[in-house]
Amino acid sequence: MGEAGLERGWNRGAGEFERRAFCGRPVHGQADSTIGIFKIIEDGSEAVRVTVKLGRSSVNTIEIVQGLKIGDKVILSDMSRGQLR
Repeated sequence: MGEAGLERGWNRGAGEFERRAFCGRPVHGQADSTIGIFKIIEDGSEAVRVTVKLGRSSVNTIEIVQGLKIGDKVILSDMSRGQLR
């Protein structure tokens, strides 16, 4: 369905572990950018567009710096054509 939830990640830097939120990489998500993404609300029958600040990324995941919290569910697939996959 192209839906994913945010998960906890840990980053070791300067001798301490920092708690970070990560999710699957959205279609248009690039490191260190701000994008609009759809967050699934309530019972899953609706989604709202939220602005999300992204951080570091890998091939499959990206860090969420601001705009979502751990446990939120988001739509990662391309919605530009109005098709659900």
